[in-house]
Amino acid sequence: MTHLLDLTGDDIAKLDDSEFRELVAKLCEAQLSRAGFPATAVTWGGDQRAPDGGLDVFVSLPEGSEISGFVPRVNTGFQVKHSDMPPSAIKAEMRPGGVLRSFILELVQQRGAYIIACAQGSTSASALRNRIDEMRAAVAAVPGAHELFLDFYDRGRVATAVREHPALVPWIRDKIGSPMVGWYAYGDWPGTPSADSVYLVDGQCRLRDGRNPQEVPLAIEVGIDRLRTLLSTPSGSVRLVGLSGTGKTRLVQALFDSRVGHHALPETHAVYCDFSQDPVPAPAQMIQQLKRKGIRAVVVVDNCPPAVHQTLTEHCLAPGGAVGLLTVEFDVRDDIPEQSEVFKLEPASDDVIESLLARDRPQVSVVDRRRVAQFSGGNARIALAIGSHIRPGDSISKLSNRELFGRLFNQGQNSNDSLLRAAEAASLVYSFNGDTNTGSQSELDVLAQLADMSVIEFHRQMNTLIERDLVQRRGVWRALLPQALADMLARAALAAIPVGRVMQCLMQTAQPRLITSFTRRLGSLHDSPVARQLVEGWLRPGGMLGDWDTARLADATRLQNVAPVVPEAALAAMERWATGP
Repeated sequence: MTHLLDLTGDDIAKLDDSEFRELVAKLCEAQLSRAGFPATAVTWGGDQRAPDGGLDVFVSLPEGSEISGFVPRVNTGFQVKHSDMPPSAIKAEMRPGGVLRSFILELVQQRGAYIIACAQGSTSASALRNRIDEMRAAVAAVPGAHELFLDFYDRGRVATAVREHPALVPWIRDKIGSPMVGWYAYGDWPGTPSADSVYLVDGQCRLRDGRNPQEVPLAIEVGIDRLRTLLSTPSGSVRLVGLSGTGKTRLVQALFDSRVGHHALPETHAVYCDFSQDPVPAPAQMIQQLKRKGIRAVVVVDNCPPAVHQTLTEHCLAPGGAVGLLTVEFDVRDDIPEQSEVFKLEPASDDVIESLLARDRPQVSVVDRRRVAQFSGGNARIALAIGSHIRPGDSISKLSNRELFGRLFNQGQNSNDSLLRAAEAASLVYSFNGDTNTGSQSELDVLAQLADMSVIEFHRQMNTLIERDLVQRRGVWRALLPQALADMLARAALAAIPVGRVMQCLMQTAQPRLITSFTRRLGSLHDSPVARQLVEGWLRPGGMLGDWDTARLADATRLQNVAPVVPEAALAAMERWATGP
């Protein structure tokens, strides 16, 4: 695994002109962040091949600041060259036409530093001395030239600097066509909006700190500050959960964005992977490697199951190193309590959804943005999916929820009755095992019976829904998401499938886990006559949940799940439980 984190000068030489200049700027930002300075002190841009002779990267810190290393002075200018620069070319570079460049003269007056960095150059100790001697000779006639710090960074010295900031390694490997499998530096992570776009701050309080359950939800800005504080602590571990489509990963990106709030985490600390994509090395190995090297980093693991989060936290807390951990997940299993949740992100406000549509789906009219925002229930994924199928001049403001659902579900394809039946059956449970399709533990078989199709056909339809981003996959577990869509489909399923068939499949044939999952879905369907009928029957004296004599621990969980459907009947059942034998 070491070769994945380590880079050589030969790797640096594979970067093109603009990539090498960006790397130098990123190294400056990383050095400043480590020293406690803002990355905004680094300015860079333009084309280093341009004839204007300007500095490619410039660092300016307040006078009296203490800095050293890759950035040696408070005022440091970098001349970045892709090709090598032998001693014979240095004088012409610094004194074109025999006149010292004005910015070098300013650096002399500031007692700053002037550094030439070359991607192709590879110098021995003596060759390095020759180059620096030529740089000294170019400024020798200037009063106070001895105060100017001069240096030459060849590709090997740049690679050495990178090894002090390994969070840059995934970025470099991606640029040179030798990516680390599934690992990314800060930037546009797969499946997420561009990190360059401005993070839309929600005015609502929708971030809950699970460590303080009695606390009111936090405003996003306050929550971001709290997350940053936790992750700024060596070996800090944070877990972020929430429904699919609420913007969890985008919130993580914002933690490293200096444009959002104050005291952003350094971009160069971010090392990201999606656990469901089987990254190499595995997250535990990555954390161990970073700790062995003594590197400060924040490892972000998206789609991370609870058990994996706990294991990774133990690795971070082990002695040595200072590696923080941030895991992101919507755990689709409903049978295992989430013990490691720290923060939970609630759906966005309509105003934020409208702003998101205005930015990313500009063809959607103002009136339609409001309609889509209301229908989406704060779920950005739903809103963007609907918006992508609204053509310029089209209007959906008068469409019913059912018609809007059709647009979301079909996503520009012809309606498919088999796909709809499969989705309705899957929506009746909060989650299901999507891999085991044989034997007594098969949940696919139960749902396929409800959909009136073979297991193979049901599995095929689930894959189609996964491709449309309407079924979320976590290991063997599947869940139809987002919840607003699942609830809508579940109501339709209860109206379309005979109640006796539902009871036979989900209450008589199904295993206990799937029964509990069914009751959790019913808890969201208080406005369904069929759901009320079922739950009322269970809560009557002698019903499945109506008497203490028939109650088990699983029944207590199921009662809790269905209580919102008929609250008065649930209270009556609990009273009988409390006062009975």
